[in-house]
Amino acid sequence: MSIFNSLFPKRAQVQEMRKQIANREKSISEAADAIVQYKKIQELLVDNILALQTVQGAYKGNEYQTYPEAVQAISDKYNCKSDWGCLHTGIIVDLRAAFILGEGIKFIHTTKTKAEAERELKWCEDFFSWNDLDAEMAGEIAKEAEIEGKLALKLIYEKEPWREWPGMVSARFISWSTKKYTVTADPQDYAYYKTLGWTPTGQAAAETLEETQFVYKKFGGRLNDPNEAQPKLMRCLTQIDRLDKALRDLREIDHLFASPTPDFQVTTMAEVDSLLKKFQDINWKIGKMIVHTGTFEMKGIDGSGIQNLIAEIELTTKMISGATGIPIHYLGLLDLLKNRATGDNTRELVMAATTKERQVWIGAYEELITKAMQMFNANAYAQLSTKLDPTKIKVDIPQITQETWDHLEKVLIPAAAASIISKESVAEKIPGIDSEVEAERRADKQVADAAQAKEELDYLKATQGQPGQVA
Repeated sequence: MSIFNSLFPKRAQVQEMRKQIANREKSISEAADAIVQYKKIQELLVDNILALQTVQGAYKGNEYQTYPEAVQAISDKYNCKSDWGCLHTGIIVDLRAAFILGEGIKFIHTTKTKAEAERELKWCEDFFSWNDLDAEMAGEIAKEAEIEGKLALKLIYEKEPWREWPGMVSARFISWSTKKYTVTADPQDYAYYKTLGWTPTGQAAAETLEETQFVYKKFGGRLNDPNEAQPKLMRCLTQIDRLDKALRDLREIDHLFASPTPDFQVTTMAEVDSLLKKFQDINWKIGKMIVHTGTFEMKGIDGSGIQNLIAEIELTTKMISGATGIPIHYLGLLDLLKNRATGDNTRELVMAATTKERQVWIGAYEELITKAMQMFNANAYAQLSTKLDPTKIKVDIPQITQETWDHLEKVLIPAAAASIISKESVAEKIPGIDSEVEAERRADKQVADAAQAKEELDYLKATQGQPGQVA
């Protein structure tokens, strides 16, 4: 009995230990199940992530993500070598170039009088004439800048006499598409371009131009990267492709609508064979009368998706218009133009959308004149009595819109009539009018009128009171 009592506490301890072991085994089992479930969730997440990556890789909102690829695509579309987007790319490039140039380049003297800068003005006119920049070449270069997003001109002194000058400076366009040139900027000043050069490509030999030998301007991209200059069209090339594809889809649907399929419904295969034989014998086509058993109708496609295509075409055109500044009716959607006033307002928008580019072009032409004039001075100084001064000239590209004329009519002319501002100030604002030339013409006319009045007065004095003469 004493032995049993002495063993009982130990038996109770063993049972308690077994109970604790069982609880721990249960906890371990539950933890193992939790780990398995956790692993399954991780695997599911990985599968979902991979699936999402696959979907994202298959669909892109932008198909043109590098500068070389985009420039080549724009060039191919403009030259009608691409499968999609040729029509609208050509329209946008040509119209933007035309809007940017406006009424052309105008030289303005910075001196008090025009006579003080007469030689510099004459040289600029002859320089632009030599390089056809006063004709079609200005538009061609503007078009190239729209395609490539940047402009590079090489300056070369030509010893051949031109008009009254002993020589002239040639400005030659450098195509990035052909030369693949690289510009080096000062690390402390990103806008200070020090060299422009290219390695041998095809028939083009390697060359490096110093800062006095070239003019380089960007129309896109970041300031800190002198070589990346994304064209305006690069932002919406994908949308241009989609617009063209939607138009093609609409054409395919129209083709199907124009080809309805006759459908004959009969009850047995014997009737089918008999009907087919009869139609083959008579060579039946639409327009011929038929008599048969069964039901006849013309089958066509469901046109419910057409409105979706039309909505996509209109939306895509609006997005392209917003990205490029070209009004939607210039892109072909005349039905979206509500009235003439809306059309005038959209023209104002495209002028505003090209303001930045116009300012860059003004800077490009001023830099071109400065460097070309300095090169001319350095090479023709022996034949010059006085060197030309580029600081006497600045450039402007006037904007002539309906708003310009409205401002003249409703604000400036009434202000001049009320003597609030001078008539000369109004004359300076009239597009295509040289106020100084007009002032000289008015002065010449006043002198001529005064001389004519004097002659008439002398004639009256000489003939007054003489017999047979009428005063």
